[in-house]
Amino acid sequence: MFTSADVISSRNYLINIGTWEGISRPVIIANIYGPQTVREKALLWEELKGIIQAIDGVWIMMGDFNAVRRPDERFNSIFCYRTARDFNKFIQEVGFTDLKMGGFRYTCFRNDDIKLSKLDRFLISPSFLDIAPKTSVTALPRELSDHCPILLSTTKPDFGPPPFRLFNSWLRREGFEKTFITSWNNFIGFGTPDQYMVAKLRHVKEALKKWRATEHPIEEATLIKLKKEIERLDQEAESRALNIEEATRRRDSFKKIAELEKLRALDIKQKSRVKWAVDRDENTRFFHGHINNNNSKNGIDGLMIRVVVH
Repeated sequence: MFTSADVISSRNYLINIGTWEGISRPVIIANIYGPQTVREKALLWEELKGIIQAIDGVWIMMGDFNAVRRPDERFNSIFCYRTARDFNKFIQEVGFTDLKMGGFRYTCFRNDDIKLSKLDRFLISPSFLDIAPKTSVTALPRELSDHCPILLSTTKPDFGPPPFRLFNSWLRREGFEKTFITSWNNFIGFGTPDQYMVAKLRHVKEALKKWRATEHPIEEATLIKLKKEIERLDQEAESRALNIEEATRRRDSFKKIAELEKLRALDIKQKSRVKWAVDRDENTRFFHGHINNNNSKNGIDGLMIRVVVH
């Protein structure tokens, strides 16, 4: 539930600042109506940029921006390069994400539905994607209006279990090779050669999934335990010198944590699919941001069949 604490308004925006149950940071919901002229739009973007920089929090910006970002967001309508340039610059400078929209491609229909444009959209801050990475936007049927209502959803439709994915880091983890060889050699099947191979690979896949489902919680618990042990020894070191056994245990704990964190970073890097990521770059927040952006762009949020969204 959102509770408004303060409001900033003008002719072109209504900004509500408040709290959202379950979110520790302030939440800012901004409803925008873009002006008509190119100059007025540019001034509005500068004004909004100043407000965004002044108010730290989780931003959700929505409305009719009266601007498009690309030529394909207009049909039978004039594309203004200057307006698009200024709008894109604004989005880039504030660091917001323009969520991929499902449903209808255009949101505004003018002149007996001859001129079509995508003027309505949601722009959200990276901090919102951190909280709700499965966020999606859908343009719903407009019925009697000349604009389509757009719906922001923070839940992902259930299309069944995700497909199996083998992470490169598994090859470095203890137990992977044994699980693979055992399941490969112990398989008993029948059928044509291709059917036999498919069944055998499926058998190996299930064995690896069970192995990982067992090992992952153990790794997480081990990581927490090691960090607590280092914290305890650090506190001890503030009041006395650590003995040889304690110093060795602390050094070994650091080494084990580094190994586990490196494997975790490899998984995050593989998920992010950032082509230019280098091996020693372990900026997990950066990679998580790319993962969330990829999910918002590549996800299938629903199917529209005869103007009904499923």
